[in-house]
Amino acid sequence: MGFSPQRKQRQRRKVLLRHLWFLCLPAALLWQAGGLFLHAQETQRPADFSPPSADSLVRRNTASVLFDRNLNTFNWIGNLVVDTSAFGNRIRVKGSFSSNIILIEATGSSREQRLRSDQFKDSILLYRPLTESITAKAHWSSLIYSDNRAVGLSTASVNEILAGFEYLPNEYLVLSPMAGHRWNNQIGFGDRGVSYELSAHTNNIDVDGYLINGSAQFHQDRVNPRLLEQHFARVGTQKYFLGNTRDSMEIRFNKNRREFYSLASSALESRVENIFSFTNLLDYEFDRSFLTSLFVNVYTRALDKDFRAVAIPLQPGAFRNTGIDEFRLDAFAQARYFDDESGLSLTTRLAHSERNERHFLRSTGAADQRELEQQEQSKDNLARNTSLSGTFDLPISRSDRVALAGTANILRYDTPSETNDDDRDELLVELSLATFHTVSRSLDVSFTLNGTLSHLVYLLSARSTNNSINRILRFSPRTLFHPFPWLTSMNGFEVLANYTVFDFEQTSAQVRSFSYRQFGWVDSTALEITDRLGIDFFVFLKLYDRGQLNWSEFTERRENSFVDKSYTVQARFSPDPGTVIAVGMRYFSQTRYSYNGADRRLDVFFRSFGPTCLILWRMNKFSEIGIQGWYELRKLGGASARSLANMAMNINIML
Repeated sequence: MGFSPQRKQRQRRKVLLRHLWFLCLPAALLWQAGGLFLHAQETQRPADFSPPSADSLVRRNTASVLFDRNLNTFNWIGNLVVDTSAFGNRIRVKGSFSSNIILIEATGSSREQRLRSDQFKDSILLYRPLTESITAKAHWSSLIYSDNRAVGLSTASVNEILAGFEYLPNEYLVLSPMAGHRWNNQIGFGDRGVSYELSAHTNNIDVDGYLINGSAQFHQDRVNPRLLEQHFARVGTQKYFLGNTRDSMEIRFNKNRREFYSLASSALESRVENIFSFTNLLDYEFDRSFLTSLFVNVYTRALDKDFRAVAIPLQPGAFRNTGIDEFRLDAFAQARYFDDESGLSLTTRLAHSERNERHFLRSTGAADQRELEQQEQSKDNLARNTSLSGTFDLPISRSDRVALAGTANILRYDTPSETNDDDRDELLVELSLATFHTVSRSLDVSFTLNGTLSHLVYLLSARSTNNSINRILRFSPRTLFHPFPWLTSMNGFEVLANYTVFDFEQTSAQVRSFSYRQFGWVDSTALEITDRLGIDFFVFLKLYDRGQLNWSEFTERRENSFVDKSYTVQARFSPDPGTVIAVGMRYFSQTRYSYNGADRRLDVFFRSFGPTCLILWRMNKFSEIGIQGWYELRKLGGASARSLANMAMNINIML
């Protein structure tokens, strides 16, 4: 049954009025905190507009190997980075290898299986100066992938070689034309053809105090019958006015074209993506203590997906040629205040984002063209997100500090189609209060209280049984005790309560409100017997249970509970400052209970124990080898014990 947009709007107004107190709660709580001011987070700022040249970077030649075995899963990861010079040539090598193996043991009806996937990537870049302004350049890149798990692509490889030169007509501009050959292989189809690339970039052109730089690339691979493209253009400018006051702007365009062979037939699937974005960030410093920022980003993306025949003509209507148009707007205003004398820090941010996504069907020639168009249009959606966040940090004394953080977020998700009933509103409120105390030279204590409230409301009756309110409360004190130079002990406690209440559980037997409660304690103690010999203790205890909840009466009926215990002890020996050898024992157990009314019944008891070992050798300041392993005997219930060996090895070498 379809619903008109007008009816959806009426339903939204009713829901917002009914739950108006949810919307007022975050503002009231944040107001009581004493006012919040915003901090400009570096992760949301545009990329630096003055990237250093490759020659100015510190060259680091490294090699690393990581091996991990956990139960019947084996992982290998290797990386190599070399940047050096030889016989007047600049050589850069990057390589990586990863392998994952899952061993499925033989049973009475099946033989042993090894599910394996491997990926190898490498890149070799050579430079040789010919003149002061011209440098010869060659680039080899390769990607080989294989997977015998019969999920998606089983084998694929890409190999490409390019040669050309870099030309510096002046100190600000670098041009680099290159050409070469590319070999592709995908699910048995081997393609090859020529590749072209023309790239350019500028370095910090100063125009009346504005630093301007940009980069662009035209890259095309004609591996018949496929055409692959990767083009981009970017220009950015930045200027500092006074102190930390600055204005920065960036405009970017990307075009990517990828073509794949369809697994079901020899048809080619082509995806062409065009992206345009504009970003502006303005920082204004009123004084050394008060900084404000305004950020705006406009982003558009057009994605066209088409199929075309290679050898056999396509049947009309066999494939859908579709497209997606996406528009996104992100903006925030933020401020930060910091007092050097008192150490008071206040931040706040008001952010808003919108994303409008439109799906459409291109001509297919099918008889049910209209029906297919409606199916694509039912995916259209508009998402609007508004959030208010802030932090408050104040040193009360030289040994005490209090910190408060909070955020309130509202998401409105609309679907214009009458056949889509996913319209919903989501509210999320999070508050955190923490205090930190230095009781003495040997004791530090902290207390953290977190609260989370989330409310999910589907506007239409078809999905309203999923309407729910989730409340989470967490209290976690921590202590760090260091009474003597040879003794350090860290203890942490956590009490957590999680309650999820469905609005209409009385009308549906498929949903039930539930509660989850947890208590945890962890102790980590290090005892230094001598300068070379030490003992480490680790204890972890977690109790948690789950049950059905009656929120109106705040009563519950337990369904199951768990008790997890973990004990570890190890002895360390350091023959020299760069070497550590440790051996120990580890024990873990889990007890599971179920409930029938007030009666508790033991369901499962699981335990594992065994020796552990650790070897760490630091060969020099930048290179080290680490090997960690443990052998355990596992026993589940009354079944016979099973032995397992696990190992992790990590080798890092600075060449």
